[in-house]
Amino acid sequence: GKVRLIVEDLDRARDALRAARIRFSEEEALLFSAEHRPGALAEITEKLAQAKVNIKYAYATTIPGATRATVIMAVSNIEKALAAIGR
Repeated sequence: GKVRLIVEDLDRARDALRAARIRFSEEEALLFSAEHRPGALAEITEKLAQAKVNIKYAYATTIPGATRATVIMAVSNIEKALAAIGR
C-alpha cells in the first residue's frame, strides 16, 4: 500500500519515518485553493492540459459552507503548472 502525507516540517517527517524504519519516497506537489463551485476544477485542469502539463494525481477537499476548496496536485512540471493556473 501507499500513504501520501503532506507535512509542514519535512525534516521532522523524514526523521520520524527513518526512526520508525519506514521506507518512504518524496514527491513535490502543488497546494492551492480554488473556488468551491461546479466546474472550477475542470477550468484548472483545462489550463493545465493547454500548457501540456500532466496530472499524476489530485485531491481536493472543502468544508460545508466554504467558498474555497483546498487542492493538492502532483504534476509533470510544477513551474509550468503554476504559470498556467496563474499562481
